[in-house]
Amino acid sequence: MKKISLFTILLVCLTASAQEPDEKLVIEKGTWNIRGNASIRFSSNDNRLNLQDFVSENSLNSFTIAPAFGYSLKNNLVVGVGLQYLNQKTEGSTTSLNNTDNFKSTNNSIGLVPYIRGFKGLGKQLALYLQGEAGYNRNWGKSEQNGQSENNDFTGNNLFIGIRPGITYFLGKKLAMEANYGALGYSFNETEYEDGRSTKSDSFNLNLDASNIFFGLAYYF
Repeated sequence: MKKISLFTILLVCLTASAQEPDEKLVIEKGTWNIRGNASIRFSSNDNRLNLQDFVSENSLNSFTIAPAFGYSLKNNLVVGVGLQYLNQKTEGSTTSLNNTDNFKSTNNSIGLVPYIRGFKGLGKQLALYLQGEAGYNRNWGKSEQNGQSENNDFTGNNLFIGIRPGITYFLGKKLAMEANYGALGYSFNETEYEDGRSTKSDSFNLNLDASNIFFGLAYYF
């Protein structure tokens, strides 16, 4: 539904901008902006195999808030820095041969995201943008199984370098609505667990997960 909503917003904005094809939106040099973006995700799964001999149920709830500010170095080119906070909770149960295990976990992260964003005006109020960024996040979390800690409490670090596409639609002279979906880039993760274990991983991919859908408002002055 969130993917559909994003494309619906884009279609409406493109239709509106097409009415004035000769006028293109310009973010003028010297313009400051303050942004507030957010992402909310809910999901659940219910798997049943072998005529109820195995049942697995789980749910995930997460939200991300991402305030930022930026400055236009020249027309349609903005540099800035953002903060990002994520809270994610997962819980569920697995039943097999009349034995049930319950589990739950909580993950958090806070990070800093310097960015550079280039705009392409499509109409008087609409622009597409491409944002390059290099973000660092500090992660921590804990998990339990059947009410007992499994020594899986962890802390970690995450680095992301990549690009994000999005749209900006001005509701007035200074207030704009924003949306972006997806990220392409390089990620590096390092995690240390309470029991002394540690893991490292890196990847380069296109991430179309729901956690990469952001909606927000921006104020330009």
